[in-house]
Amino acid sequence: MRRDVINVFLILSLFFIVGCATVSKPGNIPGINMGVVGKFSKALSVELINNQPDTTPRLYAGVVGQNFYANYNEWTKFFIDKLGEELKKRGATVSEDSPKKLKVKLGDFSYIEGWAKVRVNMKVSLEMPEKNWKKEWVASDVSGWSMGRAFGSVIYHAIEQILKDPEIIELLKVVE
Repeated sequence: MRRDVINVFLILSLFFIVGCATVSKPGNIPGINMGVVGKFSKALSVELINNQPDTTPRLYAGVVGQNFYANYNEWTKFFIDKLGEELKKRGATVSEDSPKKLKVKLGDFSYIEGWAKVRVNMKVSLEMPEKNWKKEWVASDVSGWSMGRAFGSVIYHAIEQILKDPEIIELLKVVE
């Protein structure tokens, strides 16, 4: 009898330790309003390239016995898809035929839980090798709701930042 109780305890312990992991998937984010960033005044062209080779789920948070992982390649693809939609909406050409190649990479996710809000961070890397140009920053955002909302918000604002960055826009201009 005692041995059965110990076995049940060990099995349940193993279940709680191993079974409490979540691989976070990108959800959906709202589009950026044209009043926030309008149409581009010059012709822009770009091919957006996923420069994140890492497909291994990486731990970015441990909350009350539950671990959260992210596949950075999958999140970078989601980011590129949303960035491409926003560029097209503003008149840019997003195509594999573009001579402008912008390599995009997301990584180093982190999550900090506060008293009434959560903060998430992610590293954004943009690179245009043919121009010998690179830009990296840590995008950060806060939500009073949830980790998922905070990640949606940080992606939204990182894309908005790219659309408003005169240096990036200048690199994407079509030379006539």
